[in-house]
Amino acid sequence: MQLWLVRHALALEREEFDGPDAERPLTRKGRRRFRKFCDRLLEGTGVPNAVITSPLVRAADTAAILAKAARIGKSEVVTTDLLAPGVDLTALLEMVHEQPGERMALVGHEPDMSQMLSELVGGGNFSFGKGFIAAVDFEGAPTIGTGRLQWLVGSKL
Repeated sequence: MQLWLVRHALALEREEFDGPDAERPLTRKGRRRFRKFCDRLLEGTGVPNAVITSPLVRAADTAAILAKAARIGKSEVVTTDLLAPGVDLTALLEMVHEQPGERMALVGHEPDMSQMLSELVGGGNFSFGKGFIAAVDFEGAPTIGTGRLQWLVGSKL
């Protein structure tokens, strides 16, 4: 199985947005850049079968862009609080085990994405920029410490 760890695309800064942080949207530049990035990335890789996303607007919008580029139907996009800031990786992996498919994208936030990648591959110091995606391969079901990082790329192509 392969997991894609995806940090949300470029969003408005906190001081630029007059509302709750959970509702902070992507910028036009963030949407455009991530859409182009997905189109180019998906030409050279397989596509995810499903997308699981944080409920925060910037992550959900990023997930929608990825799903559209991968031609994933809305029924294959799942929203869960398990990807909101402060991820419980053990609980998240239990949810992942219940999902069908061999390639799944998980859309969330920093520092969670970097910490999850480190835990999944058994260590390392990673830093996800906005719109970055990492692909981690597993033999069988994903478990902590058993993944192999295949690639980590950013949307500034």
